[in-house]
Amino acid sequence: MAQGVFFKVPIQITDPAADNHSARIAVQDQKVCFAWEEENKGVQFTWYDLGTQTMQSFNLIGQLGSRPVFCHSGRKLYLLWNDQQGNIQYALLTGGQVGKPVVLANSQSFQILSATGTEDRMVICVTNPNKKNVSVLLAHEAAEEGLVLDRNFEVPKLKSIEYCSAVAGASGTVKLFWKEQKRKSLLSASFKLDEKPAGSPSISTISTEVFQVAEIVPLNDPDHQLMLWKRNDKENKWYYGLISQGALTDEHAILPYSEKNVVAPAVDKDVKGNFYIGATGLNKQFVLDSFSIYNPMHWITDFILPKKGSLTLKDIVIPGSHDAGMSILNAAGGKNMGIINECNTLTQIKNIDGQLRSGIRMFDLRLDLYKGELYTKHAPSNCMEDAIAGGYGEKLSSVLQSVKRFLKDNPKEFVILSFCHFCDRHIPVVQQADSIVQGLGKDLLFAEKEKSIKDITLNELSGRVLVTFEDYSFPEKNILLNTLNGKSTSPVNYKRAYAASNELNKLLAAQDSFFTALKDSLHHSDLVRLDWQLTEAGQEAAFICSEFQSPKSNPLIDGAKLLVNSIKKNKSIIELARIGNQVLVEKVNGWISKGIINTTSRPNILYVDVSGNWITDYCMFLNAQPVYNR
Repeated sequence: MAQGVFFKVPIQITDPAADNHSARIAVQDQKVCFAWEEENKGVQFTWYDLGTQTMQSFNLIGQLGSRPVFCHSGRKLYLLWNDQQGNIQYALLTGGQVGKPVVLANSQSFQILSATGTEDRMVICVTNPNKKNVSVLLAHEAAEEGLVLDRNFEVPKLKSIEYCSAVAGASGTVKLFWKEQKRKSLLSASFKLDEKPAGSPSISTISTEVFQVAEIVPLNDPDHQLMLWKRNDKENKWYYGLISQGALTDEHAILPYSEKNVVAPAVDKDVKGNFYIGATGLNKQFVLDSFSIYNPMHWITDFILPKKGSLTLKDIVIPGSHDAGMSILNAAGGKNMGIINECNTLTQIKNIDGQLRSGIRMFDLRLDLYKGELYTKHAPSNCMEDAIAGGYGEKLSSVLQSVKRFLKDNPKEFVILSFCHFCDRHIPVVQQADSIVQGLGKDLLFAEKEKSIKDITLNELSGRVLVTFEDYSFPEKNILLNTLNGKSTSPVNYKRAYAASNELNKLLAAQDSFFTALKDSLHHSDLVRLDWQLTEAGQEAAFICSEFQSPKSNPLIDGAKLLVNSIKKNKSIIELARIGNQVLVEKVNGWISKGIINTTSRPNILYVDVSGNWITDYCMFLNAQPVYNR
């Protein structure tokens, strides 16, 4: 099942944190407990009441030798830490109170890294400061003795670890995640709790771009985890991503409140399945956010229609896909087709079916004829033979079948297919319209011909495909006219600014100027589109991907590609998109905080390359913000 992350509006905690060391959090009985180490004092903790939105005064629980950790075991909540003598101490937390600290017997010389609970025992990851190796301690709760160590075992090959955590799996297994010091690889291995590891474990590499791990937490099943991490030490940005079946997916994104400069956020889950992220900011303020896991396949059905069904597309924001059919290169075309390859043609990493499942609801599609059939295309000219070069992507019939199948499985969602850059020399536009109607079935198309976008409610769109043609209208076929004008009387007018540059600062400047000037200039049929693309320069488009070789390979040309690539450090469209996408959340949040984006001047479509769950997550976040809720 597809999984997305729905971040809620952050809770503003006015009480200052005593320090800006990283805090741990735990949720119990509608209260969030923060615990942290404070220099020259020890373990500090406090409770935040979610109901009354009040913070208790700070409490000191004991001297400190290491960062404290929380652990849910069964229905109980424990706080564990190392004292100055090297023992592991723990205290039981109940009803907003912390019990008397107790030393865990036989735990001396183990420095605690993390702890996780199963139904009947506690799994504690520790390191031996002398040997620098990692061990796992297994403990259970005895009726009168408190926590009792059952046994411990050393994990082979794990040395010089700066992060280690355990996630309980199915059938008595536990999965360890760890990161070695001075390395950027996050590794993982599974163990059976009742068997001592024999020999070296089978190790999987989760990611090779991890500078610091803040948290890895299990989601709603044993095969999926959420990771919070930093990519480098040059910026204080925390990313989140899903680990699925032992691999980090491509759905990376920055936490939507990353501009608060938090220190090592921590996560916990309440009994209802709601997740909370707590941290201290560099300004010594507590930050508390929450999120839930949702299915992006029907996010409109679950989150938008119940509260906003009577509103229109002008009142919400949805994710859109630029050159949506270009996740695959089926053929090259144009005057110099030999320069075409995946790197200078592909804009997406998921096909239309995958994008639909990831929550994308607006698709930009350009068509042309190839070997007698309509394909999506990516080319600088309307007709392929007029272009210097271009590529053919997904077949139109495949696109339409994906949409038709998706709406059959998710009958309350809606999809917008926006067609443009027609080549009527190869096939008349009216015949292209007929192919679309035939492929989808006319009954599936939105049929209110006389309405503009300001009058079409989301409830009316539900279960339908809104098909628009740029500069063409076929109302008898239920295909609406769309334009790209400053002012238009067409049913749909996309209002946007296109940077046409491969430089990030020019993209940001173009969008900043666009939204600043947007105030009081919107008209009834306008849908505001944030066009977030970095476009390859001419030399990049021609000389890129040194590993690519055309069917008519020329050693001199291939050598030139390699040389130019290495000197100019050219980037593919996908690489450029990832550079731009990394700052989208931060920049849009900044424009909102400055009032540049507001309730009257706000994007309705976030239109990106490399679309996926990440942009749907952010649209979910934005739709819950005041700027989309007047």
